[in-house]
Amino acid sequence: MTDMMKQVSEVELAYKILQKTGHSMYFRELITEVLELKGRRIHSLAHAMSEVHTQINMDSRFVHMGKGMWGLVEWSPQQLSAHSASEDTDSAPSSFSSRREKLFEEIQQEYVASAAEPGERE
Repeated sequence: MTDMMKQVSEVELAYKILQKTGHSMYFRELITEVLELKGRRIHSLAHAMSEVHTQINMDSRFVHMGKGMWGLVEWSPQQLSAHSASEDTDSAPSSFSSRREKLFEEIQQEYVASAAEPGERE
């Protein structure tokens, strides 16, 4: 583990991982790889995963592909153009809010499920 990896943020590592693989990844797989590369002590795996998932969700370089899969916006210029165009319409704020609420619910469900599993804490 290099010191450079420890200094890079989790969301930046996730971005680099997706760039390197060149395809979307299931969020648990992506975040687990980020946490392994980061190499910091984790008191609660569920909490650490929810933190990184939130960072990815809030970073505009990432796009939720559905069913827990995350990719990069730069891979799909059509989606980027459609997203930019939809920001000008009145429906964009409600669409964005409902997407955010759905993702937040997914995070909460994963957090509760992970917290209930024995042996998940280090």
